[in-house]
Amino acid sequence: MLKSESSDGTKTDKTYDYICFSDVVYECDSSDFKKVEKKIKRRLKYYSLAAYDQERVAYIRVLKDELCREISLQSKSKYYSKSESKYADLSDFDISKMTSDYLETFTKINESDMAQILKFAIYIYYLR
Repeated sequence: MLKSESSDGTKTDKTYDYICFSDVVYECDSSDFKKVEKKIKRRLKYYSLAAYDQERVAYIRVLKDELCREISLQSKSKYYSKSESKYADLSDFDISKMTSDYLETFTKINESDMAQILKFAIYIYYLR
């Protein structure tokens, strides 16, 4: 794991799984795979992380697809519980329950990465 500074000056974690997820999340279809893989390779090298692993990226793509399906259900999702806010909010989803459930299925991803991935997925598939 590598620490780097974000735009607001706070330290952020850049991990292999999170970097991969943050790129594959924008894929629309398989025609984007090569372009995204090139970007992932460049970012992994920039952050001095492990070499590109096609199987690992495919594993993260499966997670992305499952999260997209679940979060896109919105109020029909088993993790949805409307927050007090009248606007869509990150807290509309039970992130701790999602984290524990998805960690059971995706055992290769650690807990802190999974929580960050889930928050990012909710932002992309629900809040945006």
